Amino acid sequence: MLKRMSFLSIIVIMMTGRLIAESPILPTELEADRLTIYSATDLEAISPVLEAFKAQNPNIKLEYREFNTQELDRAIRAKSLEDQPDVVISSAMDLQVRLINDGYAQPVLGEAITDLPGWANWRNEVIGFTYEPIVFVYNKLAFKDKAVPLTHESLASTMRIEDGFFAHRVGSYDARRSGIGYLVATQDEVTSSISGRLQESLGRARTKVYGQTASLLDDIASGKLIFGYNLLGSYSFAREKRDNRIGVVIPQDYALVVSRAAFISKQAKHVSNAQRFVNFLISKEGQDVIAEKSELVALFPDIDGLVSQQNVQDQTINFHPIPLGPALMVYLDDSKRRRFIKAWENALLPSSSE
Repeated sequence: MLKRMSFLSIIVIMMTGRLIAESPILPTELEADRLTIYSATDLEAISPVLEAFKAQNPNIKLEYREFNTQELDRAIRAKSLEDQPDVVISSAMDLQVRLINDGYAQPVLGEAITDLPGWANWRNEVIGFTYEPIVFVYNKLAFKDKAVPLTHESLASTMRIEDGFFAHRVGSYDARRSGIGYLVATQDEVTSSISGRLQESLGRARTKVYGQTASLLDDIASGKLIFGYNLLGSYSFAREKRDNRIGVVIPQDYALVVSRAAFISKQAKHVSNAQRFVNFLISKEGQDVIAEKSELVALFPDIDGLVSQQNVQDQTINFHPIPLGPALMVYLDDSKRRRFIKAWENALLPSSSE
């Protein structure tokens, strides 16, 4: 199905290879006027950013291919260095760091990169351009007469005490299939001493696991689920704004923060366009577009604004940005990944006979 968009010279292609936006690039058009982006970001969420960049650079023909996080990593590794897209974007920060470590990127140039916080920049080759807390999402009707858990500790305790209320009605990412799901699950273990106990509570609730945020939010909104654990804040906040059936909680004891990470391919065919685009993402103008028009959260967000959306008295939250860097590759080691996934399955997905 063709999806009409205001930036008609952008090509958008899903994993199926199906064209969903108009104006294909003609063979006669100059190769230098192109920019190819592979991304694990919903088109709806990032389209205002693409539109703003296109307005600044009307002669550049954008090709945007959308993947989930693990599909994107596999797609990049399946291609030769000579056949890579120009820019790669993903919230699976660990997979991005591993690609950089394996030689898939070149440095990002420009003044804007000097203003990045240290945790959002590794070797000037992969940079974060958003600030996306990992959140709890709940069905407002289900919690109409109940207190919503505001911390990981209270969630674990409440699920243990009210197991009948939560049974088969909690959802989270599938750490086996979702790159962002695996990242936040491993970072939970690094950050929190109660992660094991919380996983056991999620297991007793017979938590349902999902590969995509949209499906999870759909089921919470409909009441099929009443609670979502460890969801991406950007998509959750955006859904909350247009759907009053759901509420979002930034957990107060600690909130992991993911930054959507971008890099320029080492042998990008359109290097100057790629540099221009990545610098736009972290420029003041680009960040303003992200903050004001997109469904993402800017790298330097209005923290008070985010927190004030929560109807709680204590607004103090321990935000914990996940740093880009080699430490993220620890859990990508094959043997460590197998051990973690096995423990995660044993805790979170106990057999129905137990």
